[in-house]
Amino acid sequence: MASQVRTPPGSATDSELAATALRFARRVHLGQYRKQTNEQFVQHPIAVARLLSESGYDGALIAAAYLHDVVEKTEVQLDEIRERFGPSVAELVANLSENEEIPEYADRKRALRGRVLESDRDAMIIYAADRVANMRDWRKVPPEDRGACGERLGTSLDERLELWGEDVDELRDLDSELPFLEEMEGELDALRSEA
Repeated sequence: MASQVRTPPGSATDSELAATALRFARRVHLGQYRKQTNEQFVQHPIAVARLLSESGYDGALIAAAYLHDVVEKTEVQLDEIRERFGPSVAELVANLSENEEIPEYADRKRALRGRVLESDRDAMIIYAADRVANMRDWRKVPPEDRGACGERLGTSLDERLELWGEDVDELRDLDSELPFLEEMEGELDALRSEA
């Protein structure tokens, strides 16, 4: 299943683009760790890309999945993403990057969701896969440790559950056939039952 984003003619093949993006993500996220799981941070974009790849997506969509947190979590600027990976990938990364100038966690997450919903379906697909991966990371944390995990992230599990519930509702309202929507609902139900 190809994404709507196309690799520019004369550029790297889809698989080369994705492989280059993975190498770049590994390098720039080196030394960073997930606050939920304490795994190397790059394991998160890899998990998002794996969800997409297992669903048949390829090329620029996979590259953007590997890179979706790079601008937000590293010193890399969007111009470098555009130069290295092309305007389509850069636009997806831009649409998937939080506005760090918004101080409140929930406001920042809602603003990100709003930008994603106003962009294209490819951004929504990556966003939905990202939500699934994030919820799965939270499920790896023992229930008794989730309060401390939330504090490390500047939120709480209750707030995350509320935001993920909004994600599911708004994505379903916009596109009830969106890939990963069912998985989001399943992970959300599981987290709510454990809370």
